[in-house]
Amino acid sequence: MKIKPAANLKIKSIKGTKGSHLSGGLKRKLFIRIFIGLLLLVLTGFMTKEIYRKLCHCDFFQITAMRIDGNRMVSKEQITVLSKIDIHSNLLAINMDQVKSLLESHPWIAGAEISRDWPNRLLITVKEKNPVALLSRTTGLFYLDNKGRIIAAASPTQELDFPVVTGLESFPFYATRSTRTPEILKDVMGLLKLAARNNSILPEQNISEIHISENGELLLYLLERPFPIYMGADGDISTKYYRLAKVLKNLYKTKEFSKVSYIRFDYQKDTILVGKIGSDSRHRG
Repeated sequence: MKIKPAANLKIKSIKGTKGSHLSGGLKRKLFIRIFIGLLLLVLTGFMTKEIYRKLCHCDFFQITAMRIDGNRMVSKEQITVLSKIDIHSNLLAINMDQVKSLLESHPWIAGAEISRDWPNRLLITVKEKNPVALLSRTTGLFYLDNKGRIIAAASPTQELDFPVVTGLESFPFYATRSTRTPEILKDVMGLLKLAARNNSILPEQNISEIHISENGELLLYLLERPFPIYMGADGDISTKYYRLAKVLKNLYKTKEFSKVSYIRFDYQKDTILVGKIGSDSRHRG
């Protein structure tokens, strides 16, 4: 059986049809339309910028009042000066991020929120750092936050009703953004945190001084009667705090508190020695 060869296939190239390419006239019209559109866009942007510039100098948006909330340690006058805003400032022209950055550069201000109250009032809300104690230094008193970090130097015009930490007058406190508490202050901060829970027997208001000795031992002094309470350097500070509260409660109850000359946690293990005028007593547990 013979197989016939396939017929020769003729392939013709398909030329582009008439009109598949834009004519020169259409190209010119399209170019003109694009050019006019871009020109209008540029002019609109220029006009918008010019309008914004004029509004930034318009008396209608001139600041007439500034409301400041959240401040306690920093005065409103200090915040106003720090923000670099006055009655001549324009509300629309204010750089909000810049004002926020300026305010947060203050050692007392942890955060700041700035908002506009149209047409001419500015609202500033600051969040200040929370002091828990005063640190005695060779150069004076400094506020400490709850992480044991120095906030700022204390001023006689500011609130000074805080426990005073002594014994670290020459300790090298370095400026740092670390959130970690310095090792030497961990027990102090732990003690103050417990006292801040307002235990009726041993609240923070009744702590006058916490002294740190050279070997790291804590000595506690109460506001009522400044006799030394030797807390020692070893052991859990939480356990010591509640044991001390228990001893003080017993002393108040038996009306022996006025006779106490010292309290020692470093006498014997699980034994607290209470020195009294004329005699000593031991509390176990």
